[in-house]
Amino acid sequence: MIYIVGLGPGHKDYIVPRAIEILNKADLVIGFKRAIESLDFIDNRKIIVESLKETLKIINENKDKNIGLVASGDPTFYGISNYIKNNYEGKVVITPGISSFQYLACAVGKSWNEALVSSVHGRKADFIKEVLNKKLSFWLTDKENNPKRLCELLLENSIKCNVFIGENLSYENEIIANGSPEELINREYSDLSVVVVEVI
Repeated sequence: MIYIVGLGPGHKDYIVPRAIEILNKADLVIGFKRAIESLDFIDNRKIIVESLKETLKIINENKDKNIGLVASGDPTFYGISNYIKNNYEGKVVITPGISSFQYLACAVGKSWNEALVSSVHGRKADFIKEVLNKKLSFWLTDKENNPKRLCELLLENSIKCNVFIGENLSYENEIIANGSPEELINREYSDLSVVVVEVI
């Protein structure tokens, strides 16, 4: 059985009890480096993978085992669940995690009832067009489309807005920055951050 387990933003305090229960019972726990490193309290065998293809290979080699496949955030939001379900014929059970959007919205006290939630992490998105369509939008970032680049785009398009940038959310080195694109553009940020744009 494959259990896809959402770890939330990363710190143990934000992993739901059901997820911990599944991982403690798993024969094998698989995940990317950062996710596996956050599970030092789980004693079962763990394997760090570097790609989804490698993940699938290990799953197929261990069909007789209960496997906990861990993912940051909620695995059904631009996560690994679609890839696994499209490429693996066996049964898959998904346990949700707290999304980084939820965490950051609560940390900065922003209701996201009407917000756009999207991602520029490993995908194309019409960032400026979508920002202008909603007063509030949340974005997952990556190395290329990082917080600094998003601030550059906001400045280039003369968008008046307030920006929140969350790095290492829930960890001891968490940083949440807030300001205008002009105020935030000259800083360096973690590639895997969450950016909130509030159009004024």
